[in-house]
Formats: sequence, C-alpha cells, structure tokens
Amino acid sequence: MRNPPFAIGTNQSASTAVEFAFVAPLLLMLLFGIIGYGHAFGVYHGVQQLAAEAARASVAGLDDAERERLARDFITQSVGSYAFLEPNKLTVRTSALGAPSPSFEVTVLYDYSDSIFNRLSSIVALPMPIVERRAVVQRGGY
Repeated sequence: MRNPPFAIGTNQSASTAVEFAFVAPLLLMLLFGIIGYGHAFGVYHGVQQLAAEAARASVAGLDDAERERLARDFITQSVGSYAFLEPNKLTVRTSALGAPSPSFEVTVLYDYSDSIFNRLSSIVALPMPIVERRAVVQRGGY
C-alpha cells in the first residue's frame, strides 16, 4: 500500500526547497561580497599603481611645472590600460614638498560611488568608494 500524500514525516519532497530558502540568502551575500570586494581591490590597486607610475614619470622634469605636466600626461595616456578605472572619475593633484628632503608628490583621487558595484554596499559592507592614493619621488636626483 502506498503512503498517503500528506502523511506527516514521510513526505520529504519540499525539504530541499526549504533548506535552499535558508541557505540562499547567505550564499548570495557571500557571492555579492566577493564581487564587490574584488572590484574595490581592483580600483584601489589601479589608483595606487597609476599614482606611483605618474610620480616615476615626473622624475624626468627639470622644474616643478614640467614634472606636473609629465605626471598628468602619463595619467591621461595610461588610465585606459587599467580595467577598473574610468578617466572622467579621476582627479590629479601634484605638489612640491620642500626641506628637509625636497620631493615631488602626485595624488590621485578616484570616485566610484556611482558604480554598479558600489550599490552592493546596501547588501554587504564594502570599502569607501572614494580612493585617494599618493606617491612621492625625490626631486633633482640628489
């Protein structure tokens, strides 16, 4: 004889759906966290590399104005090679630092607050969407 369809303790056809309903939100949060942090780390790394390379490119300048031009030109030409960065969201600042160690600083700011990946922050806590990275090189080669 077959078991009746609504017998308590014998019908397990919906148990998989119930278990999935418990596990799915955690799985989705983990997946969105991985995607969001992967994008954030890519942006942070790209901005740091761009600042460092621009500072290195500025070493060839003879004065601070030429160093600033070299750094900005490098950033303009190179930002397209960074997958996570968009040129219109970059801000570049340069400054000449004085004594005791004369040096030249390149600061790159990037705002990805309107990115689709930053919208994941309503689900998972993500790093700040405004990235500021600096690189300093010595002026004059001395």
